Amino acid sequence: MSTRKTTIALAAVALVLSTAAPATAASSALAWAPCADHETAQCATLPLPVDRADPGKGTFGMAVARIPATDPGRRIGALVVNPGGPGASGVDFAFKSEALFPEEIRARFDIVGFDPRGIGASQPIQCASGLVRGLAAATPRTQAEFDRLVADNRALRDDCRARSGPLFDHVDTGAVADDLDDLRIALDEPVISYFGVSYGSLIGQQYARQHGDRLRAAVLDGNMDHSLGLTDFAATAAGAAEDALAEFASWCSVSTECALHGEDVLARWRELLAAADEGKLYEGEPTNPSSPWYVLQTAYGNLSRADLVGLGRFLASLHIGTPEAQPDSAVTTASGDTVSNGRLPVLCQDWDMRVADQGQLDRLVAAERAAAPNMRYSTELREAWLGCAGWPSEVNNPPATARVDPRTPTILLTNPKHDPATGHAWAANVHRQLPTKTALLTYDGIGHTAYPWSGCVRGLANAYLLDGSLPAPGTVCPAG
Repeated sequence: MSTRKTTIALAAVALVLSTAAPATAASSALAWAPCADHETAQCATLPLPVDRADPGKGTFGMAVARIPATDPGRRIGALVVNPGGPGASGVDFAFKSEALFPEEIRARFDIVGFDPRGIGASQPIQCASGLVRGLAAATPRTQAEFDRLVADNRALRDDCRARSGPLFDHVDTGAVADDLDDLRIALDEPVISYFGVSYGSLIGQQYARQHGDRLRAAVLDGNMDHSLGLTDFAATAAGAAEDALAEFASWCSVSTECALHGEDVLARWRELLAAADEGKLYEGEPTNPSSPWYVLQTAYGNLSRADLVGLGRFLASLHIGTPEAQPDSAVTTASGDTVSNGRLPVLCQDWDMRVADQGQLDRLVAAERAAAPNMRYSTELREAWLGCAGWPSEVNNPPATARVDPRTPTILLTNPKHDPATGHAWAANVHRQLPTKTALLTYDGIGHTAYPWSGCVRGLANAYLLDGSLPAPGTVCPAG
């Protein structure tokens, strides 16, 4: 889901592969020009409707970049890529294609990236920076605190909406899937291949649902499960983070590279968090107090990057004691400065995360804690469902059982067994819902998404993209 590290999920689907003819000149909707930030990439802006049901709301420009196939005579077609987030730039992701993909993929495909609506250079959602900074970081514990959260959320939403115009209400992934098909048309491609990572996997799933007959292949790496209600969503996200922490503890018990080797890692973890709860934890020097959120978020980031050595060093740098008092930061409200803030509107328009009151919030926290007694919760998802409290009840693209167009080729799902952000259970559940339209490839390791960490996964995913060959059912790539 989230993407603090650019990762990749290759897209490839099945038996129409070799039959896709090289594309002719792109339609006049795309006026390609050299990109300022890349030597070989071409950039363009695709005008698209804000709301396909109401043309009166106008258009926005979707930023697009492509890196042409290096062997045009053997070109298969376009491989559209998205790094997820939500909020990450697909244009920047395409710029990194030389580091991400092997030479054969880059020879046979145009690598195409786009910034989804409201993100990056595609009319980004703008909000007052002071309102973003002023949001409460702590989870409410009383109804009064919950009411304050709702009021702050509504003030932020109203500000973002006023600054961003009609597009603010139309950044859900269903709309993005339609944008992707309009991009396919503008590229003059009969079908596309797709490589989506983390939240980009949901774009791929949605595209297969709405335009699956136009999909040649899709690799979805680090999978979202859009069938989940809020309680299951929060609990399974917390459980994924808990599982990754347990895997880290197991690694520490056998690896001398771990700074906590020889200790009871989970007992030490609980001790550190308990100290943070009491305001008695600091990192390095007493001038650096460490909150529970900071500890959890830092650990989550290390686990997502598969940086187990780094996580061990971080935990070893934490000390129990009384931090030195720090001056209070001024609380800022609305100001003239703005920041891009497209992530939250996407999440609130894709998921029914409207917590009604403190009672429901307490039940959610209990469900998370039951699934994750040590890790407590997923910091990413906790931030999301807190941020959506107070939003209107309507959800543009509500969760639903996974389904795809019957003409969709087989999609390759790849996922680590110990992914702290998009747990393996999500990928397995998508596969259970689409048993004849997906193949599941598991990486028996830790980290967010599988393609960056496993040569085995990369080899099988690349083969699928190139010739449509799928791994045998139940294939598991070894860790390391």
